[in-house]
Amino acid sequence: MLPSAGLVKALIINMQNKMKKFRNIFMAVLATSFFSCSGNVDDSSLPVLEASDIEIDLATETETVFTVRYNGVDVTEDAEIVSVSGTEDFDGKVFRPQSTGSETFYASYNGKESDQVTVNVVNSRPQVESKYDRHVCVMEFTGAWCINCPDGYDKMIGVMSKPSMSRYKENIHLCAFHSDLEGKDDMAIPQTQDLFAMFDGLAYPSFVTDMREAGILTADGISLFQPSIMASFGDHTAHCGVSVSSVMSGSQAEISVKVQSEHTSQYRVIVLVVQDAVKGWQKTNLYPDGDDNYIHKHVVRKVVTSYSGTFAGEKITEDGIIASGAEASGSWTVAVDESWNLDDTEIYALVQDMNGYINNMNVCAIDGGDSGYDLK
Repeated sequence: MLPSAGLVKALIINMQNKMKKFRNIFMAVLATSFFSCSGNVDDSSLPVLEASDIEIDLATETETVFTVRYNGVDVTEDAEIVSVSGTEDFDGKVFRPQSTGSETFYASYNGKESDQVTVNVVNSRPQVESKYDRHVCVMEFTGAWCINCPDGYDKMIGVMSKPSMSRYKENIHLCAFHSDLEGKDDMAIPQTQDLFAMFDGLAYPSFVTDMREAGILTADGISLFQPSIMASFGDHTAHCGVSVSSVMSGSQAEISVKVQSEHTSQYRVIVLVVQDAVKGWQKTNLYPDGDDNYIHKHVVRKVVTSYSGTFAGEKITEDGIIASGAEASGSWTVAVDESWNLDDTEIYALVQDMNGYINNMNVCAIDGGDSGYDLK
């Protein structure tokens, strides 16, 4: 039996409606494709800022990395990510917080701004308050033959000159260990290579903070410098105080170091003679054949204390242990080289804990200096 005329008409109308609907969908897709290919996008869309972590615990984490997406496409390289407070702990894509609190960020792309993202920073590591002020030792590995070494020093000074570092700057003590890989460095001392060998992956120039954190002072290595400093002040608090004095006796310096401990622990002492503003030869980018009038900063002239292959200092008690609340002392005599300018020469007294890290230190002039204990 053939279908009725009415049924045929209904079927035709239904088919026409379906074709019309399909045509509308097709034209919409085609229009979207056209505008996308021609560089036009939906004006209602906004960039989206994503953070790899919005809850950072400084006890276990060091950073969060940001990504910007626009219509589902990663546009991080072309977007601008902004810190609302302007924190110096943010380099444009990575936030490396140095203290607890909250920081807020947003992204700007194609003339539009994303919603704000807040990163919360906490520190679950137990903090032990000390009555002694914390001093931090930065060892620099350098050499007069090393053309990149002056730039490495300048990068460290640049970091230390940041406003966020102003409260710590006076308690950061640089000491430059010179090597003599090419036989052209009169400031080289034999202990440099022994110390350098303790840390994997280093090159010249490099830094070591408190004999704990190390990094190369070229390329991206400098990004590790400030975090290493802030970790020493914030996470590795002092549990001992250091006092150092020095008096001249003829051509010798008589050095005394005292250590007070806030809890029973084993310690070793490292004593260095450090001279600032030493004029001498140095390769630089400006003078690739060497500059005879270069001023070398914070040069380690002599390691006074004995040391082992792991660069451990000397014990100042029989077993190296200082009881809680007790004080121990050691004394050394060092011959003064006539080439040293005593007005620019200091004694550094570093105190290693049982793990070999520098727990605290202090500094005094070689000629009549006395630091005393630096209390908060």
